[in-house]
Amino acid sequence: MPNAVVFPGGVVHTSDEKLGHPGKVAAIRELFEETGLLLGSSVQSAATSRELEEIQEKTKTDVESFKLACPSPPVDQLLEWNTWLTPSSYKQRYMTSFYIIRIEGEPQIRMCEKEMVHYSWMAPKDCLERAAKGEVVLPPPQVYELTRISQTPCEELHKHCNSNYVLCPQHIGWQNQPFITNALPGDHLYIDDDSYHQPPRTMSLEAVKVDLQKSTHRVEYCSKPLYTKCKVYMHNLPAKYRNSFHQFETSSKKLQQ
Repeated sequence: MPNAVVFPGGVVHTSDEKLGHPGKVAAIRELFEETGLLLGSSVQSAATSRELEEIQEKTKTDVESFKLACPSPPVDQLLEWNTWLTPSSYKQRYMTSFYIIRIEGEPQIRMCEKEMVHYSWMAPKDCLERAAKGEVVLPPPQVYELTRISQTPCEELHKHCNSNYVLCPQHIGWQNQPFITNALPGDHLYIDDDSYHQPPRTMSLEAVKVDLQKSTHRVEYCSKPLYTKCKVYMHNLPAKYRNSFHQFETSSKKLQQ
């Protein structure tokens, strides 16, 4: 996502499959490629190790080189947090898994300048506040995930992993308004049949208006500038969704006041 604040990551390579859990291995490898951070019994950094610096450079052009630094990736350290699928309105679609790992402090970064122009350690709440002020561009999945992470103590994160549903936003444009609703599983506007392939829709303002009496699970945002005024709503979900999804505080609370 160009010009946006996102988490380190990338696509799974065939070499990742040889080292264990492909998704987690890819996450660990991409973290190393993009930031120079190497996970293990302790976090090492290419910023402070000439050997790791050289391997990081090799890995950028030959992913097989990653095993020189990490022959046994610590996949058990990663918490499988959530999985999103790019909406059908995009030509290129990715099944993207988010992982969480707890580390101490803020290790020094050696940034990959081909893929990044800046990096920052930020508390989830601070990042959300900066996005709300228009200081950074934060795409909807990041807003959703950082909102729930910001409300969860570190020692309780493992209780709120989602492994039951892939979040594939269904794109709904607002008629005559520069806003978009991303309907998520459980929302009354979400179409369950062939849910991953539903084409974009356009609906009236009345139809997309958030209703406290209806099952709601969505992200809405302005398209000009893109991803501004982003809000998450979740309320009144049926039991099967309420029991599957992390029940965190969203903009729904403001409507109830």
